[in-house]
Amino acid sequence: MQLAGIRHRPESEDTAVLAAHQLQVRLQTARDDVAQVEILFADSYLWQEGTTALERRIMQPGLATQGNQYWQTTLTVPTNRVVYAFLITDTIGATVGYGEGGFFDDVATNWQTVGNYFHMPYMHVSDAELPPAWVKETVWYQIFPERFANGVRQNDPANVQPWGAGRVHRDSFYGGDLPGITAHLDDLAALGVNGLYLCPIFTSPSNHKYDTIDHFEIDPHFGTKADFQALVDGAHARGMRVMLDAVFNHFGEQSPQWQDVIKNGEQSRFADWFHIHGWPVGRDPKTKRLNYETFATGAAMPKVNTQNPAVQAYLIDVTKYWIEQFGIDAWRFDVADEVDHGFWRALCGALRAIKPDVYLLGESWHSSQSLVGNGQFNAVMNYPLTQPILALFNGQLNPEDYVGKTNLELMMYRQPNQQAMFNALDTHDTHGY
Repeated sequence: MQLAGIRHRPESEDTAVLAAHQLQVRLQTARDDVAQVEILFADSYLWQEGTTALERRIMQPGLATQGNQYWQTTLTVPTNRVVYAFLITDTIGATVGYGEGGFFDDVATNWQTVGNYFHMPYMHVSDAELPPAWVKETVWYQIFPERFANGVRQNDPANVQPWGAGRVHRDSFYGGDLPGITAHLDDLAALGVNGLYLCPIFTSPSNHKYDTIDHFEIDPHFGTKADFQALVDGAHARGMRVMLDAVFNHFGEQSPQWQDVIKNGEQSRFADWFHIHGWPVGRDPKTKRLNYETFATGAAMPKVNTQNPAVQAYLIDVTKYWIEQFGIDAWRFDVADEVDHGFWRALCGALRAIKPDVYLLGESWHSSQSLVGNGQFNAVMNYPLTQPILALFNGQLNPEDYVGKTNLELMMYRQPNQQAMFNALDTHDTHGY
């Protein structure tokens, strides 16, 4: 038995409260060398008092990765308190115990010792932070508003191109807007779509709108707030949810906050809203490096200091505004993995207080257990699940390795969160396939 392949962490993705009194437990072992896993569990108080017996259950083999096998079961815990350990038997019949203190060999004696057990002191459904039930039934359709449909010609940018004419460039404008989306809601519903994810719609000079100027205003080339309300109402009338996209890692260089910094320097009341390391803001004449932090290396997108309480209050007010005034159902947060966890906890808590079933999604391109749960997001954009799918169909991965890599990603999160992940084969940030 490969002991190094055995792993379980309590109160992590290895345990999931599914509902009141229901606890899902996973154990990882090495692949192909374990024949059986038995879980021993009880309420520690009642067990030690002798008023209840230790229960034993055979765990079922679940998904397997390239190197590991996962075992899983769901326990019913009437008192919400449980201790548990594992008895692991290999393919030649040897058994070892595994619990909080590691491995114990004398299973005949030590399996009766509560100190060898993992602990779930008390199961609170609120701590489980179960995603809204509606999300796992949602088929999302992502819309890049500038490129979807031109519903109103009067709000077109001056340099708009006709559809299908000429080469599409990174900075091309085609006049897509909110009325264009509303006009096609029936078409989307006919496809089975019941969730709309809109890339940013707020004031911005670009076609992609990820360089926001004003988070409280809709870009005039997209329409008005009345147009947006009509879109939300039309979507809701068809059973569709609406998710907006927020960029809180950085602002656009034309934002009033950044322009105030440029104008007033260290005296700007927004000087501590950004990560600035020298004055005046700009490039060092010798090194040509920026003296302020940005998204990636883009000078036009200064990084926001979300550890600043004033910044936190402003951004939380932004997200509350679009929920309270227009009734949106969800937020997707751009570059979520580069923003501090304390801010996300404050923001997510504030939004759940006003809309308990709001869906909160973080953008991340890698496995991000630290962003899911713990007062933060319901899910992340699940690009690591996408990558092996594309590799399989591109002939870069054989079916066996595809299954192993996919199963590894499926084991990264608790089951309820996995059911709410945003799984896409293609987005605005990927190459077309």
